[in-house]
Amino acid sequence: MPFRTALSGLNAASSELRMIGNNVANAGTNGFKKSTIQFADVFAVSNLGTASDAIGSGVRVASVTQQFSQGNVEFSDNVLDLAVSGQGFFRINDGGAISYTRAGAFEVDREGFIVNSASQRLTGFMADDLGNVTGALGDIRLDSSDIAPLATGRIGLSLNLNAGAAVPAEPVPSSVIQLGSAGANLVLDPADSPVMAGPMDLVDNFGNPVAGAQLQFTNTGGNNWDVSLVGATGTSTVGSFEVGVDASASLSWNPDGAGPQSPIDLTFDVSAIVAGSGPGTSDLTASVNGTVQGPFDRLDATTYNNSTSLTIYDSLGTPQLATVYYRRTAEPNQWESYLYVGDQAVAGGQANGSDLLQFNADGALTSINGTPTPPNIVALDSIDPGTGAGPMTLSLDYGAISQWGGGFNVVELSQDGYTTGRLNSIDIDSSGIVFARFTNGQTRTLAQIALTNFANPQGLSQLGDTSWGESFESGPPLVAAPGSSGLGLVQSGALEGSNVDLTEQLVRMITSQRNFQANAQVISTADTITQSIINLR
Repeated sequence: MPFRTALSGLNAASSELRMIGNNVANAGTNGFKKSTIQFADVFAVSNLGTASDAIGSGVRVASVTQQFSQGNVEFSDNVLDLAVSGQGFFRINDGGAISYTRAGAFEVDREGFIVNSASQRLTGFMADDLGNVTGALGDIRLDSSDIAPLATGRIGLSLNLNAGAAVPAEPVPSSVIQLGSAGANLVLDPADSPVMAGPMDLVDNFGNPVAGAQLQFTNTGGNNWDVSLVGATGTSTVGSFEVGVDASASLSWNPDGAGPQSPIDLTFDVSAIVAGSGPGTSDLTASVNGTVQGPFDRLDATTYNNSTSLTIYDSLGTPQLATVYYRRTAEPNQWESYLYVGDQAVAGGQANGSDLLQFNADGALTSINGTPTPPNIVALDSIDPGTGAGPMTLSLDYGAISQWGGGFNVVELSQDGYTTGRLNSIDIDSSGIVFARFTNGQTRTLAQIALTNFANPQGLSQLGDTSWGESFESGPPLVAAPGSSGLGLVQSGALEGSNVDLTEQLVRMITSQRNFQANAQVISTADTITQSIINLR
């Protein structure tokens, strides 16, 4: 009788309805994967096989497998809501027991670990103190403790100095020489020729002092004398005068020969010079006018062109105001740079405490303190910040500085120090890198989320709570970073929904219901036949 055959059909249809019910019930479960059922016919088989005219004994459930197709990704406003776009599972740790899930609704527990609703911890590749991701697997933790400050060591300057700026506290070149003292008669005796006057300090066109210059008077016959400049750099012409006739004399001094400076006319009064050996002296003294460029004074804005400031930090994380002052010198394309931390000057490479910046005709930096560039970084003397912190050793990076027309323009000021900071927010990119942002403006890589895949995902063991465990049929896990080894990418602020298609499930439900009814009808028919046989007389 076909009762058992029909009963197997009823059981099979009932199993399929239960599976469909489970799929429908989890249509709104994040990361849920729908199941499909497979049936196989049943035959009575002997050791020698099945007869060719054998009739089957019904149906059985061959397998119930889950389909790991991609579910719809729905976005949220929680950065710890994670979805895998592509293949792979999140790797979670439950007290040492490792399981795998596609449900990415995570949060932070009281210890700072990223966990799901079952308090299972999300695992990933750990990062070292420098933010480099290592290959060590562990539970991802968001550390909310303060990060230690870092003292500033480098200051980067990206700016333009105005090529047309005026020279502040501009120097005055020498032009007048005074011989002897006022009202004195000075004697030039031909017998003493040549007669030297000086030494004296001259000032060239660029405000550079030239020490040790002297005037040499040489008799050319009678009361006629030539005068020349000796002991000074550059070249000079020879002046001439006649004692008792000429009131003044002059000569031309070129401080740098064939260099960029213009010749300077030096004049001097010879009206007090007398000839012979009368009253007076043949020991001529000389003084000269002219002033070098006025000294820099940060409190006097007329002594520099521009300044710019930024905040730096000492070893305790205390902010300090660093100010860099720039002033043009009388030398073409040359600037001085002065650094102050608070009220304290930081000595540069020059005797006056500045760094000397030389540019070429194209506005590019060519040397610092006389040393050709690159390198463009200058190490400065250490200073005591006066806050109880350790000495600060700073360097200035002039690599992005220029001298063009168009005015003083600051593009960027940078420094590599920071004060203490606490965790402010996190960001997770598509490769699973967990970035932490701190209140001091710093960012740091905390970890990288690990994804896992299997040779046969359908062989995974169901553990409940939308998670699976490794099994012999699934094969060993392949753990790697998102986006590598065939794994998908991570989407932060999103959740993967169930891959259950309700329309499909409802259609399958109708089919299963028909199958159930048909098998029930077989039982009813078999019962009628059996009853007819019993009623035979």
